[in-house]
Amino acid sequence: MYELQQGDMIGDIYKVKKLLSQGSFGKVYIGKNIESGMKVAIKVEKQEMQNFLSLEREVEILKKLRGIPQVPQLLWYGKYKELQVMITKMLGFDLIYFLKKNKKFSIECIFNIAQQMIEILENIHKKNIIHRDLKPENILGKSHSDQIYLIDFGIAKDFVKSKKQSKAKIPFIGTSRYASVTAHRGLEQSKRDDLESLGYVLIYLLKQKLPWSNYEKSENDRLERIGQLKYEIKPQEICEGCPQQLLNYMTQVAQLNHQQIPNYQKLKSIFQLKINHKQYMIFDWSNTQFVNSKTIQDKKNNNNNQKQNKYDSVQHIKLSADKMSSRHLHTITFHVDSNASSCFNSQQSSSMQHSFGSHQSVQVDFLNSDSSVQSQKKQNKLSTFDAFIINDDIMPIKDQLQLMELENQDLEIKHNLLHYHSVYYNFKNPFQGILSLKIN
Repeated sequence: MYELQQGDMIGDIYKVKKLLSQGSFGKVYIGKNIESGMKVAIKVEKQEMQNFLSLEREVEILKKLRGIPQVPQLLWYGKYKELQVMITKMLGFDLIYFLKKNKKFSIECIFNIAQQMIEILENIHKKNIIHRDLKPENILGKSHSDQIYLIDFGIAKDFVKSKKQSKAKIPFIGTSRYASVTAHRGLEQSKRDDLESLGYVLIYLLKQKLPWSNYEKSENDRLERIGQLKYEIKPQEICEGCPQQLLNYMTQVAQLNHQQIPNYQKLKSIFQLKINHKQYMIFDWSNTQFVNSKTIQDKKNNNNNQKQNKYDSVQHIKLSADKMSSRHLHTITFHVDSNASSCFNSQQSSSMQHSFGSHQSVQVDFLNSDSSVQSQKKQNKLSTFDAFIINDDIMPIKDQLQLMELENQDLEIKHNLLHYHSVYYNFKNPFQGILSLKIN
């Protein structure tokens, strides 16, 4: 039995990297275009399944769907090591992967999946293609993207509209958890069956279970029991605990007949959230931001509040500076004697040790006279920047305004500036200024 190996080159430019997944029909490998660097998905049909021609059918369907942006783009098809191989562009991870990663999906995310999937189904139905195997594993998404993709057309069918539905019973086709009632009854599926399966997918993504989940463990009559429950259960019971939109959707789909062309636009409109005037919605795994009028207005209000806060801060600095100027001679006095140098060095060492030990506050109270120290002890603990404003008479007002603006923008820059400009500046320059006055 032939198998693809890591490092195999297909079509001279596609290199096999590693196994991604496998199922009953074959295996999927991650590969790479060695010329462009683009990641690709390499699908290989099992040799024992080649008589079913599933990969050949999928290739023909993808050729017919060429030009639809949210289905796989066929890059290469042929035989390699006696294996039927199909190569498409790598489109991301399936919804089960994201569901396990995010634990659950938001309503906005599920509604966006619904809208995009209805649009994808509309596009492939226009080409008379019925997917017949809708499930979360066949819906892909990726980060930094606001689109999802529908893959795996291995059991899809080129549907030709007929006047009446065939009564001949056919084998079950699809996945039992999400298959339509028609599929369980062994009848030919139509466009409405894809939409019905999508409804089951959406409910599962929301609740992570379906009413027939317990039957899936049964081995003997699993298909019959699940099909019978789907046939008997009412939409209200299936959608219990779900938003009203899902019930509306399932009700409208149930009213469609076999040959009827669905009103896709009407179905999509069910999931359009009109609250907060949202222009579009995002996926939970995407980094795209919401864009809506309310958000834009909130951003404007936040900007205005920030500007007002900066204005208030500037006014606070100016007011503090004016007060300091009026009481400069009364609040700050200097005593220079023979022990001044040793006293300064002792206090400098103590304050430096405190500032290196914590970035949350910087002590700058060394300039106060005895009366100022006693007055300060009666006050509540000041913030770092308030202490800097009250005790600094030497730094120019322009520099103080600039420092305050930096504080509003970046906390880390504030701490660094306070450390270097407040501690060292205030320790050294006051005495240098006094000594220069004394010399003059």
